[in-house]
Amino acid sequence: MSIILSLVARKGGVGKTSCALNLAGAALDDGAKTVLVIDMDSQASLSKALLGPEEVSRLRPDQTVQAVAERTRSAGDVARETPVKGLFIVPSYHDLRVQPDAALHLAGIEPTLVVIDTPPDIRDCSTRTALMASNVVVSPLVPEGWAMQSVPSVQQMLMGTGIVSNQHLHFAGWLLNNVQRCAMHGVCIDTMKRLHGPSVFEQMIPAAVGFKEANSGAGLPITHHAPKSASAKIIRAVYDELLTRIEKALERSAA
Repeated sequence: MSIILSLVARKGGVGKTSCALNLAGAALDDGAKTVLVIDMDSQASLSKALLGPEEVSRLRPDQTVQAVAERTRSAGDVARETPVKGLFIVPSYHDLRVQPDAALHLAGIEPTLVVIDTPPDIRDCSTRTALMASNVVVSPLVPEGWAMQSVPSVQQMLMGTGIVSNQHLHFAGWLLNNVQRCAMHGVCIDTMKRLHGPSVFEQMIPAAVGFKEANSGAGLPITHHAPKSASAKIIRAVYDELLTRIEKALERSAA
């Protein structure tokens, strides 16, 4: 079974796009032959990182996720190769408009992992469409007060339009991202673990300049830009924990 992972968050700036790119790279590093990333955010940051801003600006709607959501074309029809071997992307469209009854047409390509980057507004129909196509969801979270205030709304959204509507969808957990060694982050991390316990990833992604250099600068996963770096090692550990969490969720479902 292919893993179809959606990354969702209520607040912007929590690192969904970088997590999507880096987890895709970790999957390839782990032996996956083909990984597909789907950019459902009209800001198209993931698309611009992998294809370049000029290329993305020239895309017609029928060459993007717009057509895949409308089911006029399949993911295989519009998926584009990226500079990373084995990594393909269904790019976003600058004026992306996803209807409430949209559904992703994922035929035509058989990746080991699909990672869907969603907009920061969980009320956007793009987010619901992504969740309905997925079997795993992760919510990146910066351990700060404003970001943590979004946790209840993400939980409500998952129960309302996610896990209840899609019986195959598993919440893998809260992924703490852009973590700094400061008192405020320490307090927020302790609070998340106290309130949400096992649903918080043990592995945390630190704030490191290497991620920006790799993702925004070079347009590459950290595992490919700096494969021997401490940051790449952390992303591999996060991916390993993700696989373990998925395996345990499947075991619970089968019990």
